[in-house]
Amino acid sequence: MSLLNDKQHDYLSDVELMQLATASKAGRPWLCNVWYVMDNQDNVYWISRITRRHSEDIANNPQVACTFHKPYKGGPGLKGCALVIAGLAKSLSGADAEKVLQLYAEKYPQINDTPNLEETIAGTGKHLFYRLTPQNIVWWDETEGHDNPRQVLLDKNNI
Repeated sequence: MSLLNDKQHDYLSDVELMQLATASKAGRPWLCNVWYVMDNQDNVYWISRITRRHSEDIANNPQVACTFHKPYKGGPGLKGCALVIAGLAKSLSGADAEKVLQLYAEKYPQINDTPNLEETIAGTGKHLFYRLTPQNIVWWDETEGHDNPRQVLLDKNNI
C-alpha cells in the first residue's frame, strides 16, 4: 500500500525523469537522470545500461537516493513540491523484470520497441531493470503554507 496521498500521486503523474544519486565504493557521489516508474508500494524502478556509472556504483554500494520534481521557472522564492526517496537498489531479472516491463509499457509504450528486451528480462543483456526499495520517503511541499514543508512519510533509519 502506498504511503503517498492523492495530491502526491497526481504530482508524480507529470514527472517522467527522476534524479538518481549513487556513490562509488570509495564514496564518491554521482547524480544522473533516468526514466522511472513506481508501483503501488512506492518501490521505484528504472532501466539502465550495465556500463553506466550509476549501475557500476549500485553493484558495489546499493544505498541510493532519488528525487522527483516538476521543472521550476522563476528562480529563488518560488514555492514548489518535491519527493525524495532513499533506500536500497537491486538489479532485477526474470519474473521481477517482467513486472517492471509491464509498468513501463503502461507509462512509456515505446519501451516495447526496445531491442533485446528478452535479454534484459533474463539479465543477460546490456541493460538491467533496477528496483529501489524505500527506507526513507520525504515529501517537500511549500505550496500548502505549512510551518515546516518537510513531511516525513517513512523513516526506517532515522535520518
